[in-house]
Amino acid sequence: MRRPRVAGAVVIAVLGFAACTTEKIQYIVRPFNAPQDAANGFLGYFTVSDKQTNCGNCHVSLQASWKGTKHAQAWADLQASGHAQASCNGCHSVSQLGNGVGHPAGYNLVADVSYQDVQCESCHGPGFTHAQNPLATNAPLASIHVDTALANGCGGCHTGTHEPFVDQWVGSAHGSGPGFADAAGNASCAPCHEGKTALAVKFGVVTNYAEKSGTTLQRIVCVVCHDPHGASPYEGQLRASVSQPTIDNLCIKCHSRKGTPPWGVASGTSPARGAHGAQGLLVIGQNVGWIPPNFTYDTNQIVSSHGSTANARLCATCHVAFTTITDANGVLVENSVGHLFEAIPCTKASNGVPVPCATAAPADTVRSFVACSSSGCHGTAAVARFGLSHVQGTARQPARPDLGRYEQERGHRLNRARFAAPVGRTSPAPRSDRRGHGRDQLW
Repeated sequence: MRRPRVAGAVVIAVLGFAACTTEKIQYIVRPFNAPQDAANGFLGYFTVSDKQTNCGNCHVSLQASWKGTKHAQAWADLQASGHAQASCNGCHSVSQLGNGVGHPAGYNLVADVSYQDVQCESCHGPGFTHAQNPLATNAPLASIHVDTALANGCGGCHTGTHEPFVDQWVGSAHGSGPGFADAAGNASCAPCHEGKTALAVKFGVVTNYAEKSGTTLQRIVCVVCHDPHGASPYEGQLRASVSQPTIDNLCIKCHSRKGTPPWGVASGTSPARGAHGAQGLLVIGQNVGWIPPNFTYDTNQIVSSHGSTANARLCATCHVAFTTITDANGVLVENSVGHLFEAIPCTKASNGVPVPCATAAPADTVRSFVACSSSGCHGTAAVARFGLSHVQGTARQPARPDLGRYEQERGHRLNRARFAAPVGRTSPAPRSDRRGHGRDQLW
């Protein structure tokens, strides 16, 4: 079927809309398709065969980067999954989910192939008005705000049993941290505690979006860490590497505020505080802790196994662990996606689903150590659980000067042997870190 097409705009190349973006936008003499969903104005694909969007006829660089994302393969992936259902279509196509339309639209209203895949308009909304007369004032802007009750934004699709990203994020420190009210409005804290400032300061993002000019402060939302346009060489469209052992690591960009003294002096308006956001510095062993003057030591002997070359994904190995949770019959309960960002989260007693420990009910405070074993670091979750309890117990015990070093080390080895894998059951062989210790060594 030949689609009706509308004449394109004047031939001219411009740089940005009122300095909102550095993207090169090219207006060319090329038609765009009349929308199949004329009531709402969703344009969809210009040509389905090569995934050329109508939007991409002008936004050429974003079109190119988007084609390399999972969003561009969303429809094919659904069909190949073996469990495609009509209820899934809206999140694998251009529809009202992810934008501000607010009622059935796009593929959910007109099931046309031009709306298949998660395209530009899935997040930005209908583009017909802008395509007819491309002005900065009528450009459809995507929203960066997210919540579980919103169809507009990432939460329109990335929620529920199969994709509980936003569900978990809401309960995380990124989504509901108690310090947000104070830190987000503080100019010195905002680059790591407020979403809009973090985008600009930490990642240099100048692209326009719905909330950019507003006064409402944003949490550390999805797009702070993920580039929705896919202009990234890193997994999950991340804005930075999670494997780089420097302060340019995605997590360590913020989790590295202060790791060494002096800590500051309390005043009438500001309390003194110790290390702040030093988690990343501790993992990579950089500028962290107090070292006495003139103290010399072999830095190769003081390296956390969590920060060694054996743990390639550093913070993300444990703090963003994906786990499939099933019931006793093997039926899926949840594809946990690790967006509570807790390495050993609490779990619901009823079904084992991870929940934030800060708000967990008393019955749901048993922690999960699955990330410790699924990462390949510890043989089993039980071994990791024992390791933590042993370290905590040792820290609480008084020193035993009557025991020599040999006896203490021998005791550790004996304890470890008691918790080895049962006969007939294989556990992964320990890998070595830079100290020559096995990765499953717990103390």
